[in-house]
This record gives sequence, C-alpha cells and structure tokens, in this order.
Amino acid sequence: MKITKKDLEKNQVELTIEVNLDELKPYLEKASIRLSQKSKVPGFRPGKAPYNLLKKQFGEMAIMQEALDEVISKTFFEAITQKKLQTVGQPNINVEKIAPENPLVYKATVSLLPSITLGEWTKLQVAQKKIEVTEEEIKKTIEQLGQMNVKEIIVERKAKQGDKVELDFEVLINKAIIEGGKNSKYPIVIGDSKMIPGFEEKIIDHKAGDAFEFELKFPDKYFQQNLAGKLATFKVKVLNVYEREVPKLDDDYAKTIGFDTLEKLKTQLKENIIKDKEFKEKQRVENEAIQEIVKASTIADLPDPLIDSELHKMMHELEHNIKQQGMDIAGYLKSINKTEEDLKKDFKPQAITRIQAALVLRELSQAEKIEVSDNEIDMEVSKQKEFYKDNKEAIKNISQPNYRQHIANMLTNQKVIKLITDKIIKV
Repeated sequence: MKITKKDLEKNQVELTIEVNLDELKPYLEKASIRLSQKSKVPGFRPGKAPYNLLKKQFGEMAIMQEALDEVISKTFFEAITQKKLQTVGQPNINVEKIAPENPLVYKATVSLLPSITLGEWTKLQVAQKKIEVTEEEIKKTIEQLGQMNVKEIIVERKAKQGDKVELDFEVLINKAIIEGGKNSKYPIVIGDSKMIPGFEEKIIDHKAGDAFEFELKFPDKYFQQNLAGKLATFKVKVLNVYEREVPKLDDDYAKTIGFDTLEKLKTQLKENIIKDKEFKEKQRVENEAIQEIVKASTIADLPDPLIDSELHKMMHELEHNIKQQGMDIAGYLKSINKTEEDLKKDFKPQAITRIQAALVLRELSQAEKIEVSDNEIDMEVSKQKEFYKDNKEAIKNISQPNYRQHIANMLTNQKVIKLITDKIIKV
C-alpha cells in the first residue's frame, strides 16, 4: 500500500492511499461471496461459487463497489497507524480511481488531534477563598424551609401582600395573544417578584371572580428578546385568593423536621451551607487552575470537526436539561428568539475552552505518566452497578466495553486534577 501525506491548514492532513491488486484480492473475494449470497448462482450453493464465475455473473466493477467500504475502512486505519497520526472525527473520503484490474486510489482528508506544549505550569498559583457562613445566610435558609411548609387557606376577601392568588390571564400585544401568553389556574405569591415589575401590585385589592385588564411594559432587558421593551395588555381573572400561614420558626417547628431545638437545626444548616460552599469553591479553583495552565501552554489550531463535535455535545446537554424542565428545544428556541445555529455561535467560545481544557488534562496525564489500573476501573464499575442496581438499562450500558474506557478517562482526569490541586492551588 502506497501512502502520500500532505499537510493542510487548520491542523488537517490529506492522505492519498493506493491499494494495489494483490492487496485488493482478498477484499474482492469476500465481496463476491456476499453478492452470491444475495443472488443464486446456478449449480452452486450460496457462497460456494468460484470467484471467476462470480466475476462473469456480476461484473468486476460491481464486486469492487461491494468491497469498497471495507477496503477503505481497513486501509485508512492501517495508513494512520503507519503514519502515527492521532486523528479526530470522521475522514472525508474521495475516491480518485476505481476500475477493474487497477489499483484503488482514494484521498482521505482528516483532522489531527491538536499538538500541545505545556508551559511551566508548576510555577503557577491559584488562591482558594476562605469559606465563611453568616448568620443572615442561616436565617434566610430557615425562612426558606418555613416557606416550604406554609399552610394555605382560601379566603373570601381582597388579595393583599403575601397572599397566593390563582389566575387565568392572557398577554396581548397589538391585540394579539403572544406565544405562550394564555395561562389557566396560574399561581403567584404577591411579593415574590416572579412576574414582570408591576404585575403583582395590580392584583392587590382584587378578590375571586374579579375580571380586569391593565397595561404594562416588558423590561428592556427581558430574557425573551422579542418582548423586551414592548407594551402589553394583560387580561386577568382572579379564581382564588389564599391566605398563607408561615409556621413560627421555633423549637416546636424544629421538632417537626427532626431536630430537638432550633439551635440544633441552625447548626446542621450551617454545616450544609459550608459543604455546599466548599464544593462550589473546589470546582471554581480547579477550573481556574486548568484555565491558567491552558493560558501558559501552546496549543495548535483546533480543527473545525473537533469544535463541531463539542458543539453537538453541548446542544445535546442543553436539550436534556430543557426536557427535564418539561420543555422542548423548539419551544425554548422560540422563547429566546434564536435558531439552533445562533446558539451554536454563542456556544463556540465555551466549546473551544472545553476542548483546550481536555487537551491540557490529556497532555498532563501523559507527561506525568498517570495511569489507571484494571482493578481501579473494576472497583468503580462495581460502585456504579450497585448505585444503579434497580435500573436495567443503566446496568446494560455500564457493562459495555466502551463504558470501561469512559470510566478509565474519568479516573485519569480525577488523578490529573488531584495533581494540579496539590501543585498550584494554595489555601
């Protein structure tokens, strides 16, 4: 097999691969057998007719076309192995020459994994912030707990601050109901400021059965850009008014959620807040440390297919999160007045950052000879299986060979991040 390599822009190469007749022969024989299994050859059982007879029946060109995918798949892999190329994404294949009794010639344009040179990263320093919890934070958390256990009673009076009201309402602009602007039995708590400024105040002094309308302007920086700054008409009907009774936050309340005294509840909440802050600070300093190493490193141009792959992954993550919130991607895109291509454009800088971080972690693992043993992978797989023991689909996925590679990558990254933490993060 003859291989010619040509370097291209944006970290891509073009390989011209020529497969000679001797190398083609076993592929052609296997392809002819596959064809004979699809069509009967008189006097022979399926797959048993000689090659020369099959060549006459099907034509050598048909056999070459049948063999083409397998030839390219295997010879391309052999070519990048011989040339010691680390590729990303799928190659772009262009067949240059395919004819009976001739070598097969094709060109493969492929993106390379970008090269990276680490800077003097061990001299970098990233400071970790001191974790503190204020009495105000504890008080706010207790109040939030109280709001979760509030009692609501329907009352026959006008709504006031602090009440919950149930509404039917429509939002119109230029006398037309906007997308998603018709709501039934919609609950709001007056004073929570969950609606646009001025809406909740308009509900005060109205009781169940009242129907009325008013005009309000959407904020200039409203998250739905197509509504920002526009004047809208709101047609509202009050269905119910609820008086909300927030429990008194004392020892008796603490007992209802499993604590002897309010002080013991506060102590536990303080511990929880500290753990949450420690976790977030750990993530922050680790990300900052990785980005500092990225800045200190020299990274080759990222090929477009690598960026496209990361963008696809990010879009998939967004779609998953949106579905968990009961929406779909089409509705979400309408709500922010953007297309999928707009989002990808917005995501591109973050995608590049994520790829560069992954490249740094990979290079560090190789430079520092960080490895993960089969025993470590086995232990993590066992933990995962135990955690998902009641989920048959998850167990099936965990048992796949490619999942072991995923675990190996994850554990390797954890070890690299631990190395970074020990070397450059200062408390």
